[in-house]
Amino acid sequence: MPHLRHAFALYAVRELGRFTSAFTRARESASLETGLQSIREACISTLGMEFDTLTRFDAKSVVSLFASPEQARILARLVDERASLLVLHGQSAAGLADCVYSGQLLMCSRQRFGVPRDSRAAELLEREAGLPSALL
Repeated sequence: MPHLRHAFALYAVRELGRFTSAFTRARESASLETGLQSIREACISTLGMEFDTLTRFDAKSVVSLFASPEQARILARLVDERASLLVLHGQSAAGLADCVYSGQLLMCSRQRFGVPRDSRAAELLEREAGLPSALL
């Protein structure tokens, strides 16, 4: 069973990497809704869950749904992408709230899965999906 979970996590991370160029194109387009739709599609493809539903709950509850730290990191990356998009479109307060929520997801991931497992998840995510857009 652990091998199946690892294979799923690796698939999800690679799917996120596939969406990276879509995020860049959506950020450059004039429409906020196009960018948000790209994030929603990435969440469905990588995690199999609705982005808008996941982000309605507190970080600890959301992380408790996940079987691996990679899933929490993927959601944190998607929330961070939405924060960048919102700031780019003049919604700084909403973008700041998303930055805080992203950080809470990462903190809860470290609490639930432990720092060593979360660190390996971060390395895998960076290797397969690249750096977060906020750092580019």
